[in-house]
Amino acid sequence: MGVIPTVLTYAEATNLTFIDLWNGEEERTWTGRGGQGQVAECEPLYTNLSDPTAATARQVKYVAYGVVLPVLVCAGVLGDVLNLVVLTRPNMTGAAYIYMRGYAAASLFALLCAIPFSYHVLTHEAGRWSNYYVAAFHAHIVLYFGNSCIGIGVVMLLALTVERFVSVCYPAQARTLCGSTRAHVTVAVIPVAAFLLNSPYLFLAHVAACTSEAGVVVHVKEQSRWLLESVWFQVYKWVLEVMLKLVPTLVLVYLNVRIIRTYKAVCEKRRKMTKKVSGEQRRQYAEESRLMFLLGGTSTLFFVCMTPMIGLSLTIHQRWKHSLQFQIFRAMANVLEVTNFAATFYIYCVFSKDFRDTFLRTLRRAKESPVGMSFLGSVSGLRDAIKAP
Repeated sequence: MGVIPTVLTYAEATNLTFIDLWNGEEERTWTGRGGQGQVAECEPLYTNLSDPTAATARQVKYVAYGVVLPVLVCAGVLGDVLNLVVLTRPNMTGAAYIYMRGYAAASLFALLCAIPFSYHVLTHEAGRWSNYYVAAFHAHIVLYFGNSCIGIGVVMLLALTVERFVSVCYPAQARTLCGSTRAHVTVAVIPVAAFLLNSPYLFLAHVAACTSEAGVVVHVKEQSRWLLESVWFQVYKWVLEVMLKLVPTLVLVYLNVRIIRTYKAVCEKRRKMTKKVSGEQRRQYAEESRLMFLLGGTSTLFFVCMTPMIGLSLTIHQRWKHSLQFQIFRAMANVLEVTNFAATFYIYCVFSKDFRDTFLRTLRRAKESPVGMSFLGSVSGLRDAIKAP
């Protein structure tokens, strides 16, 4: 449900401010002139385009959000689609793979949310749209849906790590605590909880209308000051940041250290107690080892890529955020966060032999299918047509 564009009175339009919290931009003001019942006139939002620092900041944004981020998003979307294809094969069973499917789906949607984010940073930082519904989409949906998907991905990875921790460190309780039914319920509950927890972001901004210099009525995203400046919302933001970023990062580090130590001790004990190992046991040990390395690689990537974003979230409201150094740090943190969600398929391919084998079998079957053969024939024919005679 959209918000009806606001018609501003003279008193309201003479001193309006809005802050783009997601982009970490400085507070901008726009003022309007108009009588009662008239749409306010938009004023130019940029007054320092000749500033060398502002020019450098624009170059940083172009490289980060116009070059690097689109490449990561394309590679990540392709990888996450392949993740879902491979992880839904019949042989990819077990609770760990259920959590991996949930994490891949959350990563895919988080990457898709980066597309309107980059577009907004590069072309619409003035925050003006001719179409009300596009403005409402940016005001209500982009930040809410993006934060929710990031939170879902973080908790999915945490659930996967807890499942591996119980399986390795407490194998006697693993059958009871780590079954497929429990995993399916957990994967279903996590998105619902994440969307509910992030629901205040639906009301963080609303759409207002003003008249541009060309005399055209445009729509702007205006922050809801009553919500933004309330004490409970400030507390809510910090609690959510701690719950969905800081605490999961620390828990992941701790659990992975415990998993690695316990797994090494178990392997050493097995070697001492068992002189002959059956083929089935050998395959089971190898699968556990691959899952451990896969989890370790994913968790390490998460820690490296998400730590700068935690620092950004804790310092984004400080006065020095307007400096060029902070703009560079902000761009780097955003790029690293996208990298975390874009690299999962490639991490799985590196550390999981079963995943690689299933992926290659899926490719061979797709190649042998009528659709695949038709596609390859079209590509081959196009290649022959392009070749010079």
